Amino acid sequence: MPVFKTYFKIMKKQLTGLILYGIMFITITLMVTFFIIRDSSKEFAVSRVPILLINNDGDNEFIEAFTSYLDGYVKFMDVEDSDDARRDALFYHEVNYILTIPEGFTVRFLSGEEDRLIKEILPDKMAAVQSVDSAIDNYLNMARVYIKYNPGFDVAELTEFLKNNPVSETEVIIESKKKDTLDAAEFNSYYFNYLGYIMIVCFVLGVSTVMMSFHGLDIRRRQFASPVSSRGFNLQLILANLMFVLVYLVIFNVVGYLVNPFRRIDFSLILNWINTFVYALVILCISFFIGITVKGKNAVQALSTALSLGMAFLSGMFVPQQFLGSAVLRVASFLPSYWYVRANDTIGSLTEYNIRNLTPVLQYMAIQIGFAAVFLAFVLVVAKRKRQVAT
Repeated sequence: MPVFKTYFKIMKKQLTGLILYGIMFITITLMVTFFIIRDSSKEFAVSRVPILLINNDGDNEFIEAFTSYLDGYVKFMDVEDSDDARRDALFYHEVNYILTIPEGFTVRFLSGEEDRLIKEILPDKMAAVQSVDSAIDNYLNMARVYIKYNPGFDVAELTEFLKNNPVSETEVIIESKKKDTLDAAEFNSYYFNYLGYIMIVCFVLGVSTVMMSFHGLDIRRRQFASPVSSRGFNLQLILANLMFVLVYLVIFNVVGYLVNPFRRIDFSLILNWINTFVYALVILCISFFIGITVKGKNAVQALSTALSLGMAFLSGMFVPQQFLGSAVLRVASFLPSYWYVRANDTIGSLTEYNIRNLTPVLQYMAIQIGFAAVFLAFVLVVAKRKRQVAT
């Protein structure tokens, strides 16, 4: 397969540039990973619910033990002692919970009477304060059991028992920007979005330069005089291009998996791989088109830089699409990179994998395939004209 071998001989001349871009991309990725790992311990913390405690029962040993226990779950807030101030604090979410201990609660509770604390919670904060409700119920239920089976108990003995025998573990809300599984998907979205920029640079720089060498007028005339048929010539070029794309993708997919601090292979990552392969075919067709139409290596290098930066900035590879203006996004929608990034972002936001959630991702991939078909048609038209000129 002489054409196949020649392809990679020419590609070797571009190897230095490809390696430099690859090293630059991996270095940036490793730096991002380092900062994520360094800050990961800061991402998670127990969400201590801000509450207002109104103690109408006065200070006593049982109430002090109870509030000391609650301190592990809540953050006690100071609010002006008036009904209006309390309602405002609850309405404006300065506090999520108002807990009132009624007068005489301790005496009635310790005597075995049924008594309740008074709670005020906004409906939209019910889920956020669930851990506080569970903690209060668990503590008081444990105290009731002790009181029931230990007649003639002393309050000091009760509080000591509750301190030394923790109540059943309460589910604590963990406050973080993302769950661990979403962090992995989010990292993959950023990684593959940035990879899209490097793919444009490397494919245009590598593939276009090789195609330009193969489609020069003298080379085409020699090819017609050689024993290799036009069909065999094109087939070997296609195989060589696909081999280059596959090797490139395998290397960077493996790198993306290894540098991901939340390393895992799941359906989300597989979708990212498929989307990247589809996008690689689009960029391959664009690079092929540039290679057979542009004359001069300097023009190819200039195009690789301009095209990669332009598509990256417009499509959301560098700046997330939600921060781009509507006019920019309308222009970007005419670029395949926009749909590549859109697919990556959608994949990263998925929590359930069903046909309804996957349909947008498949549509974005189909649009990219449409771009590939358009550029492939351009390639066939230009190649046909070049064959006519050569003959």
